[in-house]
Amino acid sequence: MDYANLHFIMKKRICILQANCQGEPIEDLLSLSPEFKVSYDIHRFTNYIREPIPGELLAKCDLFLYQHLAEGWGELSSATLSSKLNTECKTIAFPSMLFIHYWPLWSRKKGFDYPDTFLESLFERDLDESQILHLFMNAKLTNIYDFKSIIAESEKIERQKENFCSAKYVDYILANYKQRKLFNTINHPGKELLTNTANAILSELNINKLTTAQTESFPEPFPDFEQPIHPQIAEYLGLEFCGPDTRYHVYGTDLTFREYAIRYIKCRKLGMEDFIGFLQATAQKF
Repeated sequence: MDYANLHFIMKKRICILQANCQGEPIEDLLSLSPEFKVSYDIHRFTNYIREPIPGELLAKCDLFLYQHLAEGWGELSSATLSSKLNTECKTIAFPSMLFIHYWPLWSRKKGFDYPDTFLESLFERDLDESQILHLFMNAKLTNIYDFKSIIAESEKIERQKENFCSAKYVDYILANYKQRKLFNTINHPGKELLTNTANAILSELNINKLTTAQTESFPEPFPDFEQPIHPQIAEYLGLEFCGPDTRYHVYGTDLTFREYAIRYIKCRKLGMEDFIGFLQATAQKF
């Protein structure tokens, strides 16, 4: 079919895409499909900043793509938004992937970017920078933290989230995460996983999946920051793609985990909360 000229003779249908940061690359991947691109006009809304979706757009929507939001989100919850759609609108939930296996020491603590549980505990002691670095790199982490339980709890949550999606993703991640780096940060999946998600959406619409030829030049999403993985975690998990000397792209430079840790410690000791800004500013200065 000549999709290039089809848009001149047909009116595009309205697609609302409500998602977190994963929504932008999903939109871009879906747009690689000629059939999808000629059929739908995508209106993307970001959920975590609580971007409102106009009621008149919801009423005219033909395809609602979303990451499930519970009732606590109020007017933006999936149930509330779905109630405002017309009866002919097709709805497809896709995963909001979060993966802590590579970073089980990740903390939800507010006020500092990418907080690490163990490092933050060391700052509570009367230690200088070199002592903190030594302990962080050399203390036996498995004697301090129950990684098995931390990972198991995370997997349980992802399984629960997966129940809202027709396309399953957890088993695929668990089968492949040791061989290939599937995430750049806990909530920034790579091209492989996002392509799987886009293809699952296309399949539900009875549209051909993206081919390798269509996706081979698609850039890796979220390229600015590859969160370094602690060498002890890599050893514990049996990761095949990284170790102590692996270099990660970190806001304009490539750092080993140890070099990244030095910057984290320096930033905290200076009393700065904007770690991303600190990493950007010091990219070529250390």
